[in-house]
Amino acid sequence: MEAVTGGRLLGEVEETSLEELLRRVRSTLTLDPNLLGNRAQTQPQSHSQATKLTHIQPLDEIAARHFQDTKAAGISISGRHLPLLYKLISTLVTPPHLYAVLVIDIEGRFDATRLTCSLSHTRHIYIHRPARSSPEQLRALVAEAEDVLLYGPVAQASAAREWWGTIVVGGLGAGDVAAGWKGWLRVDREHVRGFTPGISAEEALEQRGKRQGVVEAAGWAVTSQWGGFTFKEQEKEEEVQQQRQQQQQHDVDAGQEGNMVEEGEDNRG
Repeated sequence: MEAVTGGRLLGEVEETSLEELLRRVRSTLTLDPNLLGNRAQTQPQSHSQATKLTHIQPLDEIAARHFQDTKAAGISISGRHLPLLYKLISTLVTPPHLYAVLVIDIEGRFDATRLTCSLSHTRHIYIHRPARSSPEQLRALVAEAEDVLLYGPVAQASAAREWWGTIVVGGLGAGDVAAGWKGWLRVDREHVRGFTPGISAEEALEQRGKRQGVVEAAGWAVTSQWGGFTFKEQEKEEEVQQQRQQQQQHDVDAGQEGNMVEEGEDNRG
């Protein structure tokens, strides 16, 4: 059952060769040079801005303090970074945010089945797995791949969504979020208190099953010089249910705004 679910989910995620994407974008930009002039209108979040909002409040607060001290935009993550990336991406592509996101997976370890968003949102996550490259080459690849998703035909399904940015897994020096062996933000398993000092071997064996459950239920600890927080991985069904409720509320709000516009037009008529 898990294999079937994973296959369906991966089928919903746009995954193609990055080299093929770059070939497409070069031809697109050659055919229409005016596209580059329109980039500022299409991409509201400028690269000259501070670190982009992740919409995970404690993470945004830490990133803001880091930027204030260092004037270096972006979030670089070390340690066991994947759980935080899954949470971040699932947050960005679901209501009320509804972004489109590019993931460049150099490590080849990003597992789309770990995302907690529903299938209708995964099609707005674009995953590309290029060969390992230098930081300079990676920055060039990120810039060109972003052009693909802004102007190319590949991402037409996400045309109605705002473009958030790029997350690089296994590479440094590029992307809005970069996760690798080095980073100013670190993710580890949340600390679980050990056995009581002086406990006997028999008592330890008796408590082993209970302790294992505590370890498995532990969350993740995010630490840095600028602060930290903890989070837990939500069950997929629970997260999807929350997202469905948010989507319903989003649709209700949009309908109310539409009715107000129509009423205003009727009154003017």
